[in-house]
Amino acid sequence: MNRRNFLSNSGKMLALSGLAGLSQRGLAGNLLVKDTQGQQDKNNDEMLYRTLGKTGIKLPIVSMGVMNASNPALLKAAWDAGIRFFDTAWVYQRGNNEKMVGSVLQEVGAKREDVTIATKIKLGTDIKGKEAKELFLERFDESLSRLQTDYVDILHYHDVQIPEQINDPYIREAFTELKEKGKIRFSGYSIHIDWPDMVKDAAREKFYDVILLSYNYSMYDDQRVADSIKQAHDAGIGLIAMKTQCQQDWYKRNLPADQKSFYGEKNMNTALLKWVLHNKHITTAVPGFTNFDQLNEDMTVAYNLEYTKEEKEFLIDRNVKLSIQSVCRQCGTCTESCPGNADIPNLMRTHMYSVNYGNPLMARMTLDEIKPGRGIEACSNCTECTSKCKYQVPIRERINDLVEIYG
Repeated sequence: MNRRNFLSNSGKMLALSGLAGLSQRGLAGNLLVKDTQGQQDKNNDEMLYRTLGKTGIKLPIVSMGVMNASNPALLKAAWDAGIRFFDTAWVYQRGNNEKMVGSVLQEVGAKREDVTIATKIKLGTDIKGKEAKELFLERFDESLSRLQTDYVDILHYHDVQIPEQINDPYIREAFTELKEKGKIRFSGYSIHIDWPDMVKDAAREKFYDVILLSYNYSMYDDQRVADSIKQAHDAGIGLIAMKTQCQQDWYKRNLPADQKSFYGEKNMNTALLKWVLHNKHITTAVPGFTNFDQLNEDMTVAYNLEYTKEEKEFLIDRNVKLSIQSVCRQCGTCTESCPGNADIPNLMRTHMYSVNYGNPLMARMTLDEIKPGRGIEACSNCTECTSKCKYQVPIRERINDLVEIYG
């Protein structure tokens, strides 16, 4: 399928598929494929593919993070539009997300070898050793059943917080056994927190095949991030980007009104996604689109990474660069300034899921996973929040929002 036909037809077809609750089978047609590893492509007619590290898997540069999606018709439309990699997790929607992915892939008649599936297993930092391995394997078997498949291509240890988790010999045993049994092809982990050191560790250890990273334009000036991405790529680790379009409230709260009107969300979202994919070491991005318009918008990037004039202006704008600093990077340095020892990074994630993603289930689950005494209750005795972010994250405002929602 070429980009010209996609742009002229897909918006209308995707909208119709959403209204009717049906997919438009065959929308993608015969996909033209161009591998762009190591170069910035300007061709407008071919979907761009890259190779996922040493795994050898070739993927379109735009894939689907399914976490926030609950409409099967949207997954069907994504398949028809040419998306071939779907990222889900055991914890998403209490298992219903995996069930939806499995059912939709069966319904569209996807050949197992033509689709790449990743799922993720999450454990608490207090679960270690043999107990961690047993629970990891137990939950993975549940994932396979929900996905209606005998294997997944990539299994991630989800939302790791500390090096001890990814280096736990029992967890590594679990990954090794699953590979030997043919239940997974490749091992990986996903990480949201300040991750450069852990990524460099993985590059040295060479155990993990893939890493799913929180990576976006708020990190444009962070050399530690750039260096660790290159080191992991050079070690053969496949890199997938999530949280690419900074779905937090920095744009609505911090930019002048005239700029909001001028750029609009369309230029913003495509500019941010293109910026991520301009890093040649990132194989694919998994934006969490939740409607057909967003799918259509993201898919234009899959064909062309060249910035438009408006996108360039957006990315170089001084106000944008200043404002985007308010996107929480999960670095954790703010906790040192909190007299109540609140788990501010996870409170900020709760805010993101609740206010910006519109995903109250993930917000509630994130909040519930915070250790007792370190959630919103840690803020109850404070008359004024004194926690400080070394960037510009408005901690006090977001805590107040959470108190209104959950207090």
